[in-house]
Amino acid sequence: MEKVLREIVLEGCFNFRELGGYETSDGRRVKSGVLFRSGNLSRLTESDKEALKGLGIKHIVDLRDDDEIEKHPDPAIDGAKWHHIPLIKDEKVVRQAGDLNQFESKLVGSKPGEMLISLNRGLVANTAGFAEVFKILLMDPDKPLLFHCMAGKDRTGAVAALLLSALGIPQTVIEADYMYTNNSLKEMERGFAEIGYSMPDFIDIDVVRAIYEARLEYIRAFYDEIEKNFGSIDVYLSEGLGLSANDLSTLRSRLLDS
Repeated sequence: MEKVLREIVLEGCFNFRELGGYETSDGRRVKSGVLFRSGNLSRLTESDKEALKGLGIKHIVDLRDDDEIEKHPDPAIDGAKWHHIPLIKDEKVVRQAGDLNQFESKLVGSKPGEMLISLNRGLVANTAGFAEVFKILLMDPDKPLLFHCMAGKDRTGAVAALLLSALGIPQTVIEADYMYTNNSLKEMERGFAEIGYSMPDFIDIDVVRAIYEARLEYIRAFYDEIEKNFGSIDVYLSEGLGLSANDLSTLRSRLLDS
């Protein structure tokens, strides 16, 4: 079977890849060169910017909070429109590894992974944010779109899960896409270090490692919360995010190979 993961190696960005090639339950595939996901873009080099320009990126969706953007703003990319859609809006939670030094009282004594399980469950409530991502995609469904957060893992992973679910990609495949982040752990740690973040020594190393890693229980917590509150991913897409049957048909006709 054709390899479905197409990682794009950049000098100043990690975990950058496209979603093209994933197979639906009825045998169709996501078109290549349209949907891209990544981690922090603030360190992009001039060569990287040219690479994104060459990919034809027309929309960049930044899923981070205001404080993250203020510290590490996205650079302008020729030909691309930048959109800010924060998915958490809470600076008092650990969103990614860069937050570790700010929350000693919460992290000391915590169990590895419990904060990101909670974070992924909490993401489900931001139906307005996810709906806005789909609105941008439906506005230009043929134009390449890039979405990202800091690590390109949980917020980015949730958006990827919803987009792929809307296209009919099985959950097992979506989970594998989420877990692919672990191939970029060294680059992620290096990237965070180069923007001034380091692993704090007051926290158990297993707790720190759990923040960096992608784990199945994280993405499954996202799905479990959807099922708990809406019954199924299909109901969440239609009733939670307001996607009509025509919206879903448009996305599948434009983003899947026939």
